[in-house]
Amino acid sequence: MKKIIIATDFSESSEGALAYATFLAKLFDAELLLIHTYFPMVPLDANLAYDTIAPTTIQEEMIKSFEKQLHEVEASIKAKHIKVSAEVIVGSVSSGIATFAKEKNADLIIVGKTPDPSFFDRLAGSTATNLIGNTSVPVLIVPSNSHKPSFKHIVYGTELESEEKNVLKQLFTFAKDLKAKVSLIKIDADFEPDIQDDNQILADLSKSFAKEDFTFTAVKSSNVSEGLLEAAHTHKADLLVVARHHHNFLSELVNPSKSKDIINKTDIPVLVYDIEA
Repeated sequence: MKKIIIATDFSESSEGALAYATFLAKLFDAELLLIHTYFPMVPLDANLAYDTIAPTTIQEEMIKSFEKQLHEVEASIKAKHIKVSAEVIVGSVSSGIATFAKEKNADLIIVGKTPDPSFFDRLAGSTATNLIGNTSVPVLIVPSNSHKPSFKHIVYGTELESEEKNVLKQLFTFAKDLKAKVSLIKIDADFEPDIQDDNQILADLSKSFAKEDFTFTAVKSSNVSEGLLEAAHTHKADLLVVARHHHNFLSELVNPSKSKDIINKTDIPVLVYDIEA
């Protein structure tokens, strides 16, 4: 891991994410790319001039203010002897971060999660949930209550599919570097389709990762997301890992992504991998 993006909005909910970012940067001797995204105010009435709503001078002053705050955070990170650079990105939050991550060839994106999402967040989607839909880079979402980075026990929510091998390969490498224990949890829900034979897939994964130390547990639950979060707490996990599957527009409406549901409900850090990356 060479480059880690840490996105901040200077709020208290960003402090936990920053703590995890500095912890991982030190561990991997990685460079931190500290960013703040700013979406300019635009007129709601197309007939109004842009400067009527947001004069250019005001926009420039706001950007300067954000840059000042960002460089203060940058200085505090440098004091910890961590390689860091800082940049204000003008544009949409989630797509801005995703584009920046692609341009910089980042290995990980870290963002904070507010404890009580607003009505608009629940309606339109939070920054974290929108971000994972825009990037193939792994995203670590850190709830605001998480300030002490710990990676002793990692729980991975598996669906026991052969496509998960690439994700598991990355996960086991990550866990080894962290010296963390890994538990695979499969949530068995009556309404969930079981396309592939679980025993066959589990045997295949055990053979493919014979040198890895991990456990597997199947848990019955009426709700996949809630069942997985409950299992993570039962195992006293300090990191929950899920793989994001790609869905089309219709399937997102009918059956919302489990990873997004987990992000909205979680109170422990969640690491999301793109299963097709």
